[in-house]
Amino acid sequence: MDRQEVLQQKLEHWCATSVRALSGKPSAHYRGRSLSVGSRIVNFGAPYLQLDLQSELASRESSRLRGVADSIALRLVHSNAEYYSERKPDSPVEQLVFEVLEQLRCESLVPKALPGMRSNLRIRFLFWANNVTSSKLIENDIGLLIFTVFLVAWSRIQRQLIPEQLEEVVESTRWGFSVVLKSHLQSCAKTCDNQAAFARHALVVAQEVQGMIEQNELTSPSGNKDSESSLEHLRELNLLNLNFTESEPEEGAGTVAALSQDALSSHKEKSRDPDSYRIYNSEFDMELAASASIRAAQLQKMRSQLDKRLQLQSVNKHRVARLLQQTMAQPKLLAWSFGEEEGYLDSARLSRVITNPQDKKLFKRESNQAVSDCAVSILIDNSGSMTHHNEFVAALVDTLGHTLEIAQCKTEVLGFTTTDWNGGKVLQQWKKNGEPEQPGRLNSVCHIVYKSLDIPWRRARVSIAALLRTDRFKEGIDGEAIQWAAKRLETRPERRKIILVISDGSPMDTATHAANYPQYLDNHLMQVVKDIELRGDLKICAVGIGLDLSAYYQQSLAINTDKNLEQQTLFEIAELLRKAV
Repeated sequence: MDRQEVLQQKLEHWCATSVRALSGKPSAHYRGRSLSVGSRIVNFGAPYLQLDLQSELASRESSRLRGVADSIALRLVHSNAEYYSERKPDSPVEQLVFEVLEQLRCESLVPKALPGMRSNLRIRFLFWANNVTSSKLIENDIGLLIFTVFLVAWSRIQRQLIPEQLEEVVESTRWGFSVVLKSHLQSCAKTCDNQAAFARHALVVAQEVQGMIEQNELTSPSGNKDSESSLEHLRELNLLNLNFTESEPEEGAGTVAALSQDALSSHKEKSRDPDSYRIYNSEFDMELAASASIRAAQLQKMRSQLDKRLQLQSVNKHRVARLLQQTMAQPKLLAWSFGEEEGYLDSARLSRVITNPQDKKLFKRESNQAVSDCAVSILIDNSGSMTHHNEFVAALVDTLGHTLEIAQCKTEVLGFTTTDWNGGKVLQQWKKNGEPEQPGRLNSVCHIVYKSLDIPWRRARVSIAALLRTDRFKEGIDGEAIQWAAKRLETRPERRKIILVISDGSPMDTATHAANYPQYLDNHLMQVVKDIELRGDLKICAVGIGLDLSAYYQQSLAINTDKNLEQQTLFEIAELLRKAV
């Protein structure tokens, strides 16, 4: 699963890169499995554009993936999202048909100078169509009808012949099309360069398909007139659950377990200020040094264990450090070099122009040195689920921290967890007080300092090994931990400040989750990260341990832990830090 998450994120990264280049929209990126342009989420419901990890990895045909990027880029360029949303029908089936027709219209507008793009689009669509013929979709009459409409519309709009093997599958259904449906499909093909005219015909096509489905319900042997039950099969195939709009991100949307609109509405009814984050009691919160309450002999034993792990990996820290230094370094004036033949004119030597006209050494030059004026705070999730990865994470942090120090970056290592499982003393206090509604955070946080910014790495090596002590790992409240790390960086003199979060999932505290609405901690985390991303003076990025964290962080990287730390992984993290600055 870790490897699949990593590969899925890479596929989306490659797709987003192509979309930015082709559409001219530099802010386009995937976030939480959805494409975002700036702060707006853009969902495309055409089923053949969904990135399926298994099918993408089954073949080395890269043009299929390029076809997805090409299609999305054309949609961003040639479709007015606001106009589309105003005319989008209400019925799920009509929405699906209208969406696919609009996508095909945009794909027909490929520039003549890009024949490779047209080829990529054809390969992508036919790959999906061939897969459908061996799937459960066409086992249902309604599914076969919709598939036939898509295939015929593609043939008409793209002016392509339907391959013979697909023609045999849809031929009988195709002959059942009404005259109105055929006529408006043909009209769609003639009005691709005009979105308004095309939409009028596309709406008629969608309505005709809906009518054929309703007619099929009336004439079915079972006599079941409930169209919703007959469409359940399509919902199971995830064809009717998509939101074909461009919109602002919903509160809680895109998270690992998204908050439903019903739950959010219910919460807003119960609370006057649903977006505020509250702490029920901070009396038991603590901040401690990692080496506290650990015997020196035990720490040395942990350090030896970590050193053995580090010996198994083949990482050249200095190569990565050079890359980081090139990214982080800024020129700093150390001194002036006088008596030069070029550079800035030295006013102290102007008299020599008269006394010695042949003297050309009248200039001075700056003597600069590249200095990494940067502070990086590595913030580690110390929740219980991270115990499965603690050795890998400890080796990663030790290697990365040392590499950053070689690159002349100040580095600190922090951790966050809770003092108790399931609320502990705070939960007991809440119960004694009559369990008031919406209490906010119902646990006490524990923030751990493994290494502070001003301590050299060689002096913090033993303290870093405390990451191997897992009895402190309980639950995680990410939003407050990021605020804590940000506050520590605020007073630093360095020009560039970065928080690098290392986590394996969404924030979770059982007591807080049970007493508030389900995504209480998720929404707080998203708001904290958003505020930091908008500030500008502080940057934030994240490394997901076997998980894509792009739902929370605009700059994120997923890595897997099934192997020892590799050179490529370290380079990818260095690239992530480069993007952050």
